[in-house]
Formats: sequence, structure tokens, C-alpha cells
Amino acid sequence: MNGEELGADWTALQPTALQRRRLDTQVFALLDASDTPLAAEWLGLFRAAPFSAAGLVVASTAAIVTAPPLVWLAVAFL
Repeated sequence: MNGEELGADWTALQPTALQRRRLDTQVFALLDASDTPLAAEWLGLFRAAPFSAAGLVVASTAAIVTAPPLVWLAVAFL
């Protein structure tokens, strides 16, 4: 569905100003309800796949530990 089709459907419905405000409120409430903080997503990841989540933590830690020496080496070669 593109913008023109959506606009045509919206025009066909002919909502009043009050109905538009109510629809906007409901849509934004739904969008806000689906927003979750990063910590909640990480906890959900641990719940859904604990081994892959632990692997991601290990990989992140390895990247943080190895990044400074690699940056130093790259700067030394320049």
C-alpha cells in the first residue's frame, strides 16, 4: 500500500475531526506501547535464547577488549 492508496481509503472513510483525533491518539498509543527500553529487549533476548544472548555478551566483551590495541596498531601503521 502506498501513500496514494492510503489517502484514497482515508478520504473514502470521511472521518470527522473528532474521529481523526481519536484515531491519531489510538495509533500513537499503540506505537508508544510497542517501544521498549534497551534493557528490556536484552532481558527478553536472554529469556528467548539464553545461549545466543550469552554469546553476544562474550562477543561484545571481546570487541571492547581488543579494540584499543587494534586502534593503536592501526595508528602506528599510519
